[in-house]
Amino acid sequence: MSSQPLPQQLFTIEEYLEREEKAAYKSEYYKGEIFPMVDTSSAYDGNGAALVMAGGSMRHSNIGGNIYHALRKYLVGTSCRPFNSDMQIHIPMEQLFTYPDVSVVCGKRDLFRDKALMNPVVIVEVLSDSTESYDRGTKFRLYSRIASLQEYVLVSQNERIVEVFRRNEQQRWELFVFAENENVELASVECTLTMEEIYEDSE
Repeated sequence: MSSQPLPQQLFTIEEYLEREEKAAYKSEYYKGEIFPMVDTSSAYDGNGAALVMAGGSMRHSNIGGNIYHALRKYLVGTSCRPFNSDMQIHIPMEQLFTYPDVSVVCGKRDLFRDKALMNPVVIVEVLSDSTESYDRGTKFRLYSRIASLQEYVLVSQNERIVEVFRRNEQQRWELFVFAENENVELASVECTLTMEEIYEDSE
């Protein structure tokens, strides 16, 4: 992404979606600002919190692809379907459009204008040095506003560590950490991924 959002101009959602259809690269949208997802960059939301996005490395792409393909295999025959990073997530109350690395929806898909998913059950982000603080902080806060979301998964590129934030019955988030050769449990979709599947060809 460029070093700043497109300068001194706010866009409507309609303008953003129109631009996105014609653009050569993906961009994310937050409260009127458009953030191209190319190169490494940082910007700030209205509260001064960092909004950071970056182009993915080969390792980042491999890990995201591995998770998507594993989920696609395991969820065959269920009401749940995984999506890769081409599927947008839209959070209306936050005026956010974003592209997580992997998302899963179960049952009927709630789509915004047939373009962006609004009711994911699972969201997966593969961590990068430039995006980790954003994924753990501001982005988690934004994602947590999605009522359907049950698990938020952070996957390290640098070592075999997968963190699963799971919403409990009291609507609070609990952290489960899986490391080394432990299997990663996604309770919301009754699915277990091995570390070998997640990190294949990525180490």
